[in-house]
Amino acid sequence: MNKNLKKPVGRPKTLDRSILIDIALNEYWLYGINNVSLSKIANLAKVSRPGIYKEFGDEDGLKYEVIIKYTDILTTEVIPQYYKTNHIKTMFYHIYSTLGYPVDKKYFMGISKSNKIKKPIKAKGCLFEKSKLEKHKLNTKSKNAIESFEKIRKKAFKNYLGRLQKTNQLDSSLKLDDIYDYFMAQLSLAQCLDMNGSKKENIKIIIDTALSSIVNPKITLH
Repeated sequence: MNKNLKKPVGRPKTLDRSILIDIALNEYWLYGINNVSLSKIANLAKVSRPGIYKEFGDEDGLKYEVIIKYTDILTTEVIPQYYKTNHIKTMFYHIYSTLGYPVDKKYFMGISKSNKIKKPIKAKGCLFEKSKLEKHKLNTKSKNAIESFEKIRKKAFKNYLGRLQKTNQLDSSLKLDDIYDYFMAQLSLAQCLDMNGSKKENIKIIIDTALSSIVNPKITLH
């Protein structure tokens, strides 16, 4: 036997790309996209760190694939809900659902019916929203993935918000871009409060109060 032959290095034969992405997705959802080490993911997947680097290029490559998987589901299963609905309850129920509140699925289903992904039992909030809050800590590929979906979402939301204005459910004097930014600020606020342990009932009151400022006073939400 030639003693000079080196042992092969790199990806183990047992590395399953899709399973590894699913493991990383669950961990990021549970603990935050910047709070999970690559070593932990490698241990859970029973693969080597060099194997992950060979498959994804670097840690940013893995985070990118996780974000792409999640946002692809949002694009195909959540975005269409905004093109179909004409009721203001949808925007309220969207935020409620990320807090774990039961909502009338007639107005917003989110990803609750998806067979492509399941929220980890102890996870809080929306993986995309949580990752977006930490975008400034992410590297180029992951940031680009977040920003790419944001463009898709903004187009759908503005279309929806425009219909709400035409049906006198929203203040028609406000610009759609401003309403969109305001709504997203409330969604981010809800995520932050939830992650920091605020009571869901209190968060709901805060969100209801904030969004009521742009809603036609004659509209009944509950």
